Amino acid sequence: MSAPSDAVRVGEIDGMWAFLKQIDWTEPWLITLNVFHIVCLLFTFCTAKYFNVQVVYFLLLLLLIYMSENINEWASQNYKLFARLQYFDSSGLFISVVLCVPVLINCLVILCLWIYTAAHMLVSVKRAQLRQQIKKDKQESENKDK
Repeated sequence: MSAPSDAVRVGEIDGMWAFLKQIDWTEPWLITLNVFHIVCLLFTFCTAKYFNVQVVYFLLLLLLIYMSENINEWASQNYKLFARLQYFDSSGLFISVVLCVPVLINCLVILCLWIYTAAHMLVSVKRAQLRQQIKKDKQESENKDK
């Protein structure tokens, strides 16, 4: 089956920047997708202190990545409903670059926030443990002196 005449020719692209230049970033759906990525990143930072919310959010982002192949299939068959050009190739390069990579970066940010929180929690617990040990040692030394 041959590619539509309005398809972006993936075989002619020799690098990532060349590929990104081929994309018409002024299309409303691509602007909306970019706004979605920005909102997702803001949501990530706004929910940094709400672990349960972030776990659900993290799993939803991973589900979105998992579903990207199906999204790519649907979009390649119905691109005329929302796009001027056929970007959705069978190898999934376009959907990987514009959807999956930003979502994976967001997931990486979430993981970094979790590691940061865990490290701070570990330090807090250890400090409290040391304070308690010092207090206990001080009480024992006072009891010996009496």
